[in-house]
Amino acid sequence: MAYNFPIEPEVHVSDIFFRTIAGLFGGGFGTLVLLIGILLSGSFDSSTLISFDGGGNTPFFVFISIVVVYVALLISALASLTFFYYTDRERYSYLLSTLSHVFSLITVIFVVSSPVSIFLSLISFQSLGLVSLALMSVVTLFSVIVMETVAGHKHLLLTLYSSAVALFGFFIVMLLLSVALGTTTLLVVLALPFLWASFGFWQVSFEMIYQWIYQLYGNDFLNSTTRVGSDYIKEERTKK
Repeated sequence: MAYNFPIEPEVHVSDIFFRTIAGLFGGGFGTLVLLIGILLSGSFDSSTLISFDGGGNTPFFVFISIVVVYVALLISALASLTFFYYTDRERYSYLLSTLSHVFSLITVIFVVSSPVSIFLSLISFQSLGLVSLALMSVVTLFSVIVMETVAGHKHLLLTLYSSAVALFGFFIVMLLLSVALGTTTLLVVLALPFLWASFGFWQVSFEMIYQWIYQLYGNDFLNSTTRVGSDYIKEERTKK
């Protein structure tokens, strides 16, 4: 049976659970990479490196830290999207194409953002955490959009709405954690599982709510081919 949202198949609460768990585990792979990177960074002898400003930060150490963040972003994205694929194989038929585009996209984002990230981190190494959180948000958002685009999903507007709420929910969780822990140091390590779980949860939740609205009113408002008002009149005249 071809994927025909929102008419069929019906979205269930269990789908929300499985997609959230898939995002949690996928993001966990990124956290694992970050932890390994932090442990390995302790083996570097900073005294052998040329310091940029006489402090503890050096261009090489900062660059290695950014590379670790890039690898973590890449692994978490590829793992999460693969898990999403297995939670709904009927919908996401082109896994290899999706992963290829996401790999290219994250690489481009890394190359473009690296000079700014290095510059800010050399000035204040703490800023690397904020840069990393921003990159995580951007990478996750675009990765989800890429997956929906490759799948030929006609409800990208619904994905954008759910993504906005997912990002807002993620930042709320990060704020609560920073208050509870009394530090922002651990947020970067904990961010990826929460971020991908938030996207998984809200995307399917919005789809379930939207499907319920469609069953009530019978109008597919957020379909990319749907036209309203004067746009609808113009399209009807064009068809004639």
